Amino acid sequence: MKHTLKFLPLLALAACSGKPSAPTAQGFLSALTPLCDQTYTGAVVSDDPQDEDWRREVLTLGPIGCSDEGVMSMPLAVGANTSRTWFLTPQDGRIEFRHQHLLDNGDIDPVSDYGGYSENLTLDGGVWAVDFPADEKTVKIFKETGLDVSITNVWTFEYRAGIFLNYELNRENRNFRAEFDLKPQN
Repeated sequence: MKHTLKFLPLLALAACSGKPSAPTAQGFLSALTPLCDQTYTGAVVSDDPQDEDWRREVLTLGPIGCSDEGVMSMPLAVGANTSRTWFLTPQDGRIEFRHQHLLDNGDIDPVSDYGGYSENLTLDGGVWAVDFPADEKTVKIFKETGLDVSITNVWTFEYRAGIFLNYELNRENRNFRAEFDLKPQN
């Protein structure tokens, strides 16, 4: 409840403006607040050969953490591997998206803290979509670790409240897509 209350003035202002407002980063983050403290399962649905191992595993997203400052942490488990976390952070009217990876000993992986800032934010028919192209920090990390092929990465979230949260990674000759079911399980 505390996470929703801080966004009520923004929602009230949007409702009184008389015309539909363009989707905003804050609107997207506000729309995600029902995910706070929840855990969801998903699966890899893309068919790139390098994702075969992940396709055999159940993906678990959560429990999703939401701070009072609006930061969302989304731990991602691939089967028993719990070394990944996604972070969405409000930043000057945009959203910063970062990936954190841990080594087996719990230390931060050298290929960690990569991501970018929100672009192409849309809301169409109740479906939010937002892209995160690799930023300069990410390009530097990838070049330093020999992952030059990844410097054009674009990560995308698609979200429909109560229905799905989808995550994609795209670049030339690469498409990864994971889908998480947000419908209540009986």
